Amino acid sequence: MDDDFDPSGKIVDSFIEHESIAVNEDSYKEPTYAEVFKNKNFMKLLSGQFFSNFGDAVFRVAILLYVYEITLSITSMTLILAVQTLPWIIIGPIAGVFADRISRKALMIGADIVRGLAILALPFMSSIYGIAVIAFIIGAASATFVAPRSAAIPEITGIRLYVKAISLSQLVFQTLAVIGPLFAAPLYIIFKASTFWITSGCFFVSALIIVFIDIPSASRDKSELLTFRTVLTDFKEGIVFLLKNKIVRLLILMFTFLIIGTAFAGPLLLPYLYEIRYNAIAIQYFNIPETTYRIFNPLFRSGLKDLADIEYGYIGAVIAFGSIIGNLSFGALEKIIGRPLAIFLGSVAIAGYYFAFLFQPGLIAILIIGFIMGILNGMFSLAINALFAENVPNEVRGRAYSVVNAYIQVFSVICYSVSGITADTIGVVITMAGSGIFLLVTTTLITLFTKFYRFANVKPQNTNSIAK
Repeated sequence: MDDDFDPSGKIVDSFIEHESIAVNEDSYKEPTYAEVFKNKNFMKLLSGQFFSNFGDAVFRVAILLYVYEITLSITSMTLILAVQTLPWIIIGPIAGVFADRISRKALMIGADIVRGLAILALPFMSSIYGIAVIAFIIGAASATFVAPRSAAIPEITGIRLYVKAISLSQLVFQTLAVIGPLFAAPLYIIFKASTFWITSGCFFVSALIIVFIDIPSASRDKSELLTFRTVLTDFKEGIVFLLKNKIVRLLILMFTFLIIGTAFAGPLLLPYLYEIRYNAIAIQYFNIPETTYRIFNPLFRSGLKDLADIEYGYIGAVIAFGSIIGNLSFGALEKIIGRPLAIFLGSVAIAGYYFAFLFQPGLIAILIIGFIMGILNGMFSLAINALFAENVPNEVRGRAYSVVNAYIQVFSVICYSVSGITADTIGVVITMAGSGIFLLVTTTLITLFTKFYRFANVKPQNTNSIAK
């Protein structure tokens, strides 16, 4: 166990005492959203994000519906999620090195174009293996896109405006996460696989907008050749930085537990609606024998599947709407709410949401619990993003983001791969509720070890290289 996490809390207390910086509250001017709106480059980036996020929102729902429709297999569905995640482990860290070496703008444009082209091929794929190849390419492009974008935002806005800027970015993301699922399920029911062409166009529009944005790159020695050796050296430097920064190490550990729990439970919502909720309705209220329902009545089964698809979209939309409220609330009231409380409540809310499936809730209950979870998770997300950006300088930010993503995605791949098998073995409900219990236990332990996330109030010792 990392030496920062001793139960006594002495090491964490020592870090807080010796490395924190006093802040003169009188001289600090609270940033406003109006200042962010005046930043033309960020607003262009936000407009490009609108199209990219809408494509993402529709694609995330459509790919699950498509795979589940042609296979009716939870294992196949989670396999595709795992395949999309693999590039974050294999390619993500290298993409971070390039994000700190070459034009971040060029990387983002190229990644959008690759995603747009790859998605165009999906409607012609009926084999799970062909879909897996396309999913891997899309995941690789996404991993390449995220590192330069995440690294560039603090440079475009400045650290002082970062929380407000990320709040607006999350607002766009979550708004389209609300709209996307509401459109995605009906679009997919009408157009089936042709829905992917809509998402492809969104990525091409995003690439076009990025062309007109001034995106700063990392300050590096341009004369140094980019060789295999320099790539390995840069990658090593990124890892060393993450291992030495105590706050970043705490965040990595916390996200590790969070991803393990959510990766096990998250993909099972659609199977829960179809196999637990609607299977039970068919057998109980329509008095249809289970063997008849599953085998001899495909038309009736297809109708229930469409209802499950629509409810899946509604639940995703409500959770995203809650996240919008949480993002805006924390962006405006950060000093009142506080980062430690936002992190704690967000972690507990996610755990409680998945644990609630033990009681096999109906649609209304899922919507209410999901809405509350979305609000608290929105606050959690902003607090974590701000902490990471403040503690990682621009020179290593691309590598830091990509290495952390790769580290977290390792656990995601394992959990996605095992989730379907576990659900088929012990049941969807037990798997989802067990994930909630796991998250609740690990959240309690981290809360005790860090003395209620006191590290979240520590100001970075040196922000000169990333502040504007």
